[in-house]
Amino acid sequence: MANPDQPKTSLPALSEIEAKYDAERDKRLRDRPEGGAQFIDLTTSKDFKYLQRDPWVGPEEHTSIPPTIDITKTIKYLVVGAGYSGLLFAVRLLEAGAKPEELVMIDPAGGYGGVWYWNRYPGLMCDVESYIYMPLLEETGYMPKHKYSYGPELRGQAERIADNWGLRGRTLFRQKAKQMRWDSDKSCWAVSTEFAGDRRDLDLSLNVEYVLLAGGQLTQPKIPAVKGLETFKGHMFHTSRWDYGYTGGSMDSAKPELTNLASKRVGILGTGATAVQSIPELAKYAKHLTVFQRTPSSIDVRNQRETDPEEWKKITSQKGWWVDRNINFAKFLHRTQPEPAENMIADGWVKDNPAYCTAWGYDKAIRPDEVQQLITEMHVADIPRAERLRRRVDEIVQDKETAQGLKHWYYSWCKRPCFHDDYLPTFNRPNVTLVDTSGHGIERFTEKGLVANGVEHELDLLILATGYMVFRGATNMSPGYRFEIDITGTDGLNMDAAFAEDVQTLHGVCRSSFPNMFFAGSAQASLTANQIMSMDCFAKHVAYMIMESQRRLGTGRALIEPTQAAQEDWGNQAAAASLSMSGMVGCTPNYLNNEGDVDKLRALGPEVQAKISRAGIWGRGINHYMGALEAWREDGGLKGLDIKAVA
Repeated sequence: MANPDQPKTSLPALSEIEAKYDAERDKRLRDRPEGGAQFIDLTTSKDFKYLQRDPWVGPEEHTSIPPTIDITKTIKYLVVGAGYSGLLFAVRLLEAGAKPEELVMIDPAGGYGGVWYWNRYPGLMCDVESYIYMPLLEETGYMPKHKYSYGPELRGQAERIADNWGLRGRTLFRQKAKQMRWDSDKSCWAVSTEFAGDRRDLDLSLNVEYVLLAGGQLTQPKIPAVKGLETFKGHMFHTSRWDYGYTGGSMDSAKPELTNLASKRVGILGTGATAVQSIPELAKYAKHLTVFQRTPSSIDVRNQRETDPEEWKKITSQKGWWVDRNINFAKFLHRTQPEPAENMIADGWVKDNPAYCTAWGYDKAIRPDEVQQLITEMHVADIPRAERLRRRVDEIVQDKETAQGLKHWYYSWCKRPCFHDDYLPTFNRPNVTLVDTSGHGIERFTEKGLVANGVEHELDLLILATGYMVFRGATNMSPGYRFEIDITGTDGLNMDAAFAEDVQTLHGVCRSSFPNMFFAGSAQASLTANQIMSMDCFAKHVAYMIMESQRRLGTGRALIEPTQAAQEDWGNQAAAASLSMSGMVGCTPNYLNNEGDVDKLRALGPEVQAKISRAGIWGRGINHYMGALEAWREDGGLKGLDIKAVA
């Protein structure tokens, strides 16, 4: 699958590359053996809880319940989350026949958008083509302004969806679900929420027939547990809670001019996707910007451009174009054979990136005896792209030492690839310094700044571009754990304990002993580079399960949960599909392997390996997963669901 336009240059041997990659990975594992525990959970931290406060809402906003919601009555459908995922779950449920007055949404944020509500840092844009990423474009008729949309427009689409489907009067903002208990006598969920502020008189108690847990993966910031962090006297914030009051500027302006930084020594910790977008903007205004790097990102070309209205007409000319375009993207991403004749998106995700399918699933079925062959194939296939990107660094960055530090030494699938046209040139600016810690990370904080490579760097402002609590456990894929909700099902079964013991689901969206509870899958479900495609798939499937079950019974009240046999069968299918992602073993620490913890657990033996295989995402890609769900729905029998009428 070589790119014929790529210059023919000699490539290093596979053994040479593997040795280099292993050495870089081992540095990370040796210096930070605590894995996922190297970060502070802000939800339980007294010293740093302020770092996750909502900067976008006033103290008196959303302190009253909308008059259109009566919480004294049982709520039929509760959607937890008001980001793109929650909005999709709500809309697909309404389209399937639910009534607007039966539905309530809750979110700890003060507005719609999820990750796009919280993140408003300068330079924010979507790294996936907006034509396939932004949900419900076909239904709203909206044309994105750019091929890769910027933050305000992404947040605007969330608000547009809420308005189009009348969801504003059905949403409880600044309410975080904390506890859910199944009430067998009432056949409903007793839900306790906590107001996202200091007023406990605004906490709520709700009775709910159906709970839908939607999204929640990129909203909880994480910060490093490094010695002395509490001693730093300068200003500090996380990128997802940007402080424009300190920096100046505004995310809602065309050019967020950070004029207050003209006299400031600014440091940014992290060089992942968020930092790659914000660093070029910070460098324009800061007196001096110091970038602290543990592991560099791979940086490919972005080629941002405005949407051509004539091109847009062609893209949207056929009904169902959004789904068709997503399927086309996924066919290339997951290496479906034969490839489609047309590559509709044709950007860095799906062009000259033949091995990235290792991260989210390879469409091909792999037998156990083919695993090593697959790993070798992916390793070899990735070398040309990786070498091209390392050459790109040399071509752009003038200082040789800085250029060497900015080169990634791991397989493309081990860390989410980045695409940006201004990031690498930023390091040619005289006011920008890269502090490459060569995998070790920073050593400690001081009152004046932080110490890295034995040198203290004094700072006025430290920006934490350190990511999110994506998976809060290496093998515990409980949806309740991900949402930080204490969930107890029938017979007193705790969801976290149940998933820690054994991951069992039907289609990755529901589990026995938790009736009428559905979730956006991760374990035993498909995730992909464009998560919105996955979320739309989950939303449509869950809506079908609920509404078709009610239709079959001829009643608006039904108890729905999978059978044990159906869960066991689905788990076996998920385990078999996981072989297609075998190349993830041995990756440099990242959020997908919980900073290396997953590989440590695999080393404990075959039983643990089998458990991890059953707990992972669907290994054959989103299109294959969607096909399995479509076949199940077309069968028409709701096979594997235990459905009972409520008296």
